[in-house]
Amino acid sequence: MTVWWVGRRDAALVRIAERMLFFGGDPVEDPGAAELADALAELAEEYLASARGDAVRRAGVLLDEAAGELRQADRFRGTLLPVVLRHMRRAEMVLDEAAGCLGLALRGATAPSGGEAGGGAG
Repeated sequence: MTVWWVGRRDAALVRIAERMLFFGGDPVEDPGAAELADALAELAEEYLASARGDAVRRAGVLLDEAAGELRQADRFRGTLLPVVLRHMRRAEMVLDEAAGCLGLALRGATAPSGGEAGGGAG
């Protein structure tokens, strides 16, 4: 059963890394929860400092919340995999909500080239 949970955790990390790219984050090879949390926190700072409107700043708040969920997942790394996975699923849901703030559907979408969501919060 542990192998199943580890596979689910690894798949969630990849999905979160892909979502992070959508918001303008840098690619992360072999991502861990702590690495993704740090990267999302940096993105959140950019979005929160943005002068492009309330929707972008709200997305920044949600990016920071997703980073917090990943930090919680990292606290339990390897010990309580169902709890880790719950935090990762929550981070995915928050990232979807952040994309919604920008008026974009994240699931199944690719970042628009040069578009607002894919180009960072500049």
